[in-house]
Amino acid sequence: MLYLTTQGSPRERGRQHGHALAENAIPRALELSTWGQERPAQWYEYADAMWAFLSDNFPELTEEIEGIAEGADLELAVAQHLSFFNALAPICSACTNLGFTASDRGSLLGKTSDIGDDREIYLLQRVEPDSGYRAFRVSWAGNIWAETGINERGLAVGASSSPAIPGQDGYGMPQHIMMNPVLAQCATVEDALSLMTETNFAGKGQIFALVDEGGNASVVEKAGDRQGIIEPERNVFCNSNHYVTDALKEFQRDPSQTVSSRQRLRWMRETFIEADPQPELSFEALMAALRHEEGDGRLCRKGHLGGHSHYGYLYVCRDRALHLSDGYPCENEFIEHRL
Repeated sequence: MLYLTTQGSPRERGRQHGHALAENAIPRALELSTWGQERPAQWYEYADAMWAFLSDNFPELTEEIEGIAEGADLELAVAQHLSFFNALAPICSACTNLGFTASDRGSLLGKTSDIGDDREIYLLQRVEPDSGYRAFRVSWAGNIWAETGINERGLAVGASSSPAIPGQDGYGMPQHIMMNPVLAQCATVEDALSLMTETNFAGKGQIFALVDEGGNASVVEKAGDRQGIIEPERNVFCNSNHYVTDALKEFQRDPSQTVSSRQRLRWMRETFIEADPQPELSFEALMAALRHEEGDGRLCRKGHLGGHSHYGYLYVCRDRALHLSDGYPCENEFIEHRL
């Protein structure tokens, strides 16, 4: 994992980001995102529409991208590509979220990043803005994604990849960027749901787990103009990578591509929601779940059905703390980072 602190306005933070990672990490990100390869003309139209949407609705995000371009000495189109490409030609990932709304340490969120070679350029950024909430935010080097994070108000978020829906015109929020303004602007799950409900997506879908210090939580399935919400059961919330709400369940991958997703969701539900008696919901129990490496429903995947859980995250909302496994959770210690 790469580490960086950025401070100030969106443009200034972007400049710091671009300058700090220009030599090695951003060139590797461009390689992994296949910059320079021929693309359909329609993709450029979609990228222009995404930029227009951000300019109209979230200008602070376009300023941050412009800052990255300036700091890394990139053409703006290249910096736009780094933040937009996963909405245009989605990389495959299969992350898991599992959380408790009440435990021995209050509300908790656990997450894995099931990823590939891009683990080399994963960035934990401590964001100290001149306006908005301080936050930890995980992205690739060179872009403004927020796959997961926690802010100074104790709101923790995690994202998992899910299918796109057809018929989009590109005018919307590139899915991996949504949690950036959520962390910057929202103090509670209620705030986050309000912002997300009024924001259409562009590109592939995403399933988000959100929990706040007050023990409020939701799982949000979102793609295009569709949104479905799943409430916690028995103080537990969880998701993998397939849709289960009526709003989106018609949009699924081929069943052969969701075997692991269904196995993981079933294991989490059977272990923490449906078990009788229900096991103790604790910090240690959640960490053990992230380290679970046996059977079909394993959350720590070391090649199981092609997945690799290269990073694990455990958030303690009341502490504003991230416990990070820099490597497979089943093989590495979780190191605490506090805002």
